[in-house]
Amino acid sequence: MSTLLVDGYNLIHSHPVLSRLVRSDMESAREGLLRELLPLASPAYFRAVLVVFDAAGWGGAEPVLEDRGGLVAIFTKKRQSADSFIEAVVRVMVSREEVLVATSDRALRRMVEGYGAGGVDGEALLEMAREARKETRLEMEKLAGKRKVPLEERVSPEVRRLLDRMRYM
Repeated sequence: MSTLLVDGYNLIHSHPVLSRLVRSDMESAREGLLRELLPLASPAYFRAVLVVFDAAGWGGAEPVLEDRGGLVAIFTKKRQSADSFIEAVVRVMVSREEVLVATSDRALRRMVEGYGAGGVDGEALLEMAREARKETRLEMEKLAGKRKVPLEERVSPEVRRLLDRMRYM
């Protein structure tokens, strides 16, 4: 089981729809990315999904972590880039577990691969998220389609008679 680190703004800028939102509504662009990646925050895909956003000019003295129902949005501390945060996390984590970094920044990807992490570009990760969403939808449809079988149909006639006797005692 591996951890996924995502270069948040990098993926937003490489996304066909979210990149258009950046100028007018950065918050919506961030939320859109988090929603799109949420299906990957499942044990079937990754142990943890960490989406890192630069806080460069407006952050505090420490990074801010927000649990978003399975994935974690991380806003770096003031004057720290997402790239430097990701690099530092990879250096620590790669000795303990498998790490995959999602970014379309080739320099960052080469750097983390040098530490032993895997790298994937933004489009490949977004396709993985679409596939995960599709699989989840199909599984939900399968579950919804299953007929609920009443208890009396799941037990033998003998057990039903015993239960009936107990009910009227």
